[in-house]
Amino acid sequence: ASPAFAAHLRDGEGELRDFGARMATLRPGSSRAAALAAAYSAAASFADAQVGRVLREGLDAHNLTASTLVALCGDHGFKLGHGGSWGKHTLLRADTRVPLVVAGPGVRAGVEVRVPVELLDVYPTLLRLAGLGPPRGDPRAQPRLEGRPLTPWLSGGGGGDSAPARRGAAFAL
Repeated sequence: ASPAFAAHLRDGEGELRDFGARMATLRPGSSRAAALAAAYSAAASFADAQVGRVLREGLDAHNLTASTLVALCGDHGFKLGHGGSWGKHTLLRADTRVPLVVAGPGVRAGVEVRVPVELLDVYPTLLRLAGLGPPRGDPRAQPRLEGRPLTPWLSGGGGGDSAPARRGAAFAL
């Protein structure tokens, strides 16, 4: 059984899961839509402040910034009425893209990669930036890494505006 404080999640009160009649009544500009947008903005601002705090108090204060790799990716969030839709249940750009920020040794500051990449690429990218190879062991027991290192784009040198060599399929949930 769920703890008492989480009981509301069982009957559709969590996130914005009940997209039936309740979501159909939300209209952009309504007081309820404004309250949802304000609460969402407050939560995002709070999370952003905590990331800044970790970087400032954890890395900067201890002189670790220059030697630490940081990868920050997030959820694509909710549309909150954008395009007449609530939540994230379409194949529109806002529903299928997520932020990804990488900083540290081997990453040129200010580089913006404007080609599609996948979160599958984060792990091999961090391995490469850290100077490590893929996990070792019996090759028959090790799964092949699906992702591709993004280091040519992050270093500001080799990526340009062309997308990384892609695999034969895209992965999405």
